[in-house]
Amino acid sequence: MNKQTGSPAVTVLVQPMEQSLQVAQGTLLSDALIQAGFMLTLDCGGHGVCGSCRVRIEGELTPLDDAEQRLKASGQLNEGERLACRVQVLGDCVVELPRKLDAGAESWLLDERDLTSLHFEEPVIRSLDLQARTPSLEDSRADVTRILEDSPSLSSCKHPYADYTVARALSLNARSMDWQLGGLMRGEELIGLAERDKAPLGLAVDIGSTKLAAYLIDLKEGTILASRGRVNPQISYGADVVTRLQKAISDEPSHQRLVGMIRSAIQDLVEDLVTQAGVSSHHVAEACFVGNTVMSHLYADLPLKQLGAPPFVACMDQALDIKARELGLDLAPGAFVHLPPSIGGYVGADNVAMILGADLDKPAGLRLGLDIGTNTELVLSTPDGELFITSAPSGPTFEGAHLSSGMRALSGAISRVVFDEQGTLCSETVDGSPAAGLCGSGSIDALAQLLNQGWINDRGHLNRDQPKVLLSNKMPAVALVNAENSAHGQAILLTQKDISQIQLAKAAIHAAATSLLQEAGILAEDLDEVLLAGSFGSHIDVASARRIGLVPDCHTATYKQLGNAAGAGARHLLNDHRYRRRATEIASKARYLELSNKAFFKTAFAKALRFS
Repeated sequence: MNKQTGSPAVTVLVQPMEQSLQVAQGTLLSDALIQAGFMLTLDCGGHGVCGSCRVRIEGELTPLDDAEQRLKASGQLNEGERLACRVQVLGDCVVELPRKLDAGAESWLLDERDLTSLHFEEPVIRSLDLQARTPSLEDSRADVTRILEDSPSLSSCKHPYADYTVARALSLNARSMDWQLGGLMRGEELIGLAERDKAPLGLAVDIGSTKLAAYLIDLKEGTILASRGRVNPQISYGADVVTRLQKAISDEPSHQRLVGMIRSAIQDLVEDLVTQAGVSSHHVAEACFVGNTVMSHLYADLPLKQLGAPPFVACMDQALDIKARELGLDLAPGAFVHLPPSIGGYVGADNVAMILGADLDKPAGLRLGLDIGTNTELVLSTPDGELFITSAPSGPTFEGAHLSSGMRALSGAISRVVFDEQGTLCSETVDGSPAAGLCGSGSIDALAQLLNQGWINDRGHLNRDQPKVLLSNKMPAVALVNAENSAHGQAILLTQKDISQIQLAKAAIHAAATSLLQEAGILAEDLDEVLLAGSFGSHIDVASARRIGLVPDCHTATYKQLGNAAGAGARHLLNDHRYRRRATEIASKARYLELSNKAFFKTAFAKALRFS
């Protein structure tokens, strides 16, 4: 009997992990798997639409519901398969997870171009030598007072004080160290103790909707000691931030699980990084995390309800400094997590960091910056220093979601598609592994190539008269890789439905760019530069992106791919007051354009659906 629900307990055996779960009878399978720590992808947020949570399962279960019946009728759900987000377990059962559901636990090294050294001109964290006279009957000052008053390195501090946990550690260690210690100061506060020859460390994290990118940095030399990326485990509650937001608002247990997921994932990254660098997490004296408004609110566990409906108001938009221990983060005892200011609605601190990383706040011509993701941020920087900013609900298509053979840009994902001199459609995969699916950059290439060859018309319709166009479940499709050449024995397809999904995503981004230019009274042909930021923007083929209309096609502009500009901004913000002042200035002067109520955005979106 389950003590919480009063329902009989049943056993779910998870294969191939051989893990046995005890759950209450009637539990939704996806809830059971997520709570047990399995990385389950629910692109649609559990509405039974995307089919991304298909599993093989045997046992006593609820019958197929309407959503599953529809997928089965269309050939997307095979015999013995169920949707984890729709099926409830009524008795003991055995579930077999496909390998791709475990891929979210993978981590990877980050792009080397994002690992350049830094120079902190106005450090947030100072490493100081601390010393004091030995206590005596004539000098009975408290231990902490003694250190703060006697240390010459603190003479410039007007009112120095110590964090409670640091004060405790100081008192326990000062005598064994003969009152000669190393200290970490943040402004007037003593936030940690350290060996005198050890440089303080910092942690910068870009909290993306789909991916996390973390950097461990020597705060004295500015070198990156270790870096790591991994999937954001919150994808188990939806591929896009709006789906997760609505889930968190409607269900408090899900809200707390979403908070716990991101905090736990970042702590895991910390442990990976310090192990990689051979250091202790207790030497990490400062952290800076950037993310969109929803990600930041979830991480800090701020109220969300007001953010989920018009006029989409954040709880807080100024910078926050929170003790790391309050967020469940095991760093130096008194370390802080700095969350930079956000701009508005769904444009958060990651956009501010991207602007800093790309120097878009510095006048240098007419420039358009795009950080393409599930929620794409666009920034127009004018020669006189004005900043026009908006965001586009581009969705997770370019992360491989909602595509029939879609996957993230992991090993085996098709990332490049070309026609060779003989007119044969050829593809390249991440790591050169056998093709397992199609990622965002590969889908853009495929679409551009098929448009150039006339296999697709300007409305996005596949030419059924083309011999290479086949029917899959009565739907026109093109086989990018045949079944015999794929990693799993199934053809990797680009279907008519896939093309429609890409059209919607690219039209949203293009229409947002058009709207931003119109708001500023600028023509696309006047742009000097188009800057593509983020992991996705830095790995797409620019010519393909221009061909399908994902980005403005400006013949006089220079196109630059920046790498993870938001991550670069986070690294600068980590330990330099100059950048924190710039971030505040950006947030205060930026002109944010909300597109949801703009008629011209809807008109531009309709036009951008075509491949002109």
